[in-house]
Amino acid sequence: MKGIRALTLPAVVALVVGNMVGTSMYTLPASLANAVGPLGLVSWLLTAAGYLFVALVYASLGSRYPKTGGPYVYAREAFGEFAAFQTVWTYWFSAVIGNAAIVTGVVGYAVGLVPVLGKSAWAQFALAQALLWGLCALNVVGVRKSGWAQIAFVVMNILPLLVLSLVSLGSFDAAHLEPFAPNGLGSLATGAALVVWAYSGVESATVPADEVAAPERTIRAGTLLGYAVATLVFLVTSLAVVGSLPNDVIASSPRPIALAVGQALGPIPAAIVSACAIVAGMGTLNGWTLMAGRIPVTAAEDHIFFKSLAAVHPRFGTPHRALIVATAIASGLIFLYFQDTLLGVFNFIVLLSVLTTLLPHLFASAAELLLARRDPARYDARARRRAHVVAPIALLFVMYTIYGVGPQVALPGFLVLLAGTPLYIFFATR
Repeated sequence: MKGIRALTLPAVVALVVGNMVGTSMYTLPASLANAVGPLGLVSWLLTAAGYLFVALVYASLGSRYPKTGGPYVYAREAFGEFAAFQTVWTYWFSAVIGNAAIVTGVVGYAVGLVPVLGKSAWAQFALAQALLWGLCALNVVGVRKSGWAQIAFVVMNILPLLVLSLVSLGSFDAAHLEPFAPNGLGSLATGAALVVWAYSGVESATVPADEVAAPERTIRAGTLLGYAVATLVFLVTSLAVVGSLPNDVIASSPRPIALAVGQALGPIPAAIVSACAIVAGMGTLNGWTLMAGRIPVTAAEDHIFFKSLAAVHPRFGTPHRALIVATAIASGLIFLYFQDTLLGVFNFIVLLSVLTTLLPHLFASAAELLLARRDPARYDARARRRAHVVAPIALLFVMYTIYGVGPQVALPGFLVLLAGTPLYIFFATR
C-alpha cells in the first residue's frame, strides 16, 4: 500500500505512546493486584527491561525494511510465506479483539464518571459501539486526521496523569506492600504476561511504514522515544497506585488509578483521572484502529490473506475495507457485556490478545537475528554484532512471557493459531 507520507515524528511517537498508555495503564493495576499482589511492581520492571530489547529489534527492522505490515514483512523476508501468514493472522487477530478490550476499559471509566451508565448494560453497549464506529470513520477519512487526533489524545492523557501520579506519591505507605508476594514468586511470570498488554504497541511505528515520513529515521526514533515515554508513565503511575491503596482494594476496582488519586488528593483529581482514562482509551482505540486497518494490507496484496482487505479508498487513500471489517468484529465481541462483568471481559480478552501478539514478536526477534546474518547490504559489522546480543535476549523474554500467559489462555490461543492453517492452505492454493 503506497499511502500519503503524512505521519511525521511527533505523530509516530504519539501513535506508539497512545497505543501503549491507554486502558492498559488505567485497568491493569487491578488485574495485577489480583494475580500477583504488590509483586506486580517487579513485573513492571521486568517487562520494561525485556521490552527494551523488543523495541530495539523493531527499531532496527523498521528502519531497514520500511514497508506497511511491520512484523509480517520481517517474517516473510526471513522465513518465507507460511511463517509470514502465521504472523499476520495472529497479529491481526490480536489487534481486532484487543480493540474490544480497549473500548471495555473506556466504558469502565465512563461508568465511574457517569454512574447512571452502570445501571444499564445497553447504555454501556451503545457507548462502546459509538466509540468503535466513530473512530473507524475518522481513520477511513485519512491518516493525517487520525495522526492529529492521536497527538491531541496523548497530550491530554499523559500530562495530567504524570502530574497527579507524582503528587500522589506523597501519600505512599509501605504498609500497603505487605504481603509483597501473596501468590508466591512463581506468579511473577503471570504478572509479566499481563504487563505485556501495556507494552503491546511498541511496534506501532513499523506497521503504517508506507505512510511514515522519512521512515528509515522516523521509525527508529519514534519506536525508542515512544518506549521511553510510555515506560516512564507506567513506572511512576504503578508505584503511586500500589503505595496509595491496600492490595485487596486495588484488585476489586475497575478504576484503580482514579481510586488511588482520590484517596491521596480528593474527588476532583479522581474525576480528572477518570476523564484522562477516557481520553487515553480513545487515543489507544484510535491508534489500534489505524493498526488493524494496516496489518493485513501487504499480506492481502501478496495473496496470502483476504484479498478485499487490500482495497484502498479512491478518495482518502486508506484501507477502508480492512478498517470496517476489523471494527465489525470488535463490535460483535461487545455482546460479551451481557455475559460477564466489565473486569471479567477485560481480563480474558487481554490475555488472549497478549498471547496472539507475542507470536509476531517471537518471529520478529528471530527474523532480526537471521537477517543480520543473511543481509550484509542492510547490516554492517557493528549492526550484526548488536543484533547477536539484542535479538536472542528479546527472543528469550518473549518466550518467558508466553509461558506466563498460562494454560487457560494458551489453549484458545493455540486453537487460534491452528485455525489459521486451513486458511493459509486456501489462500496459497487458490
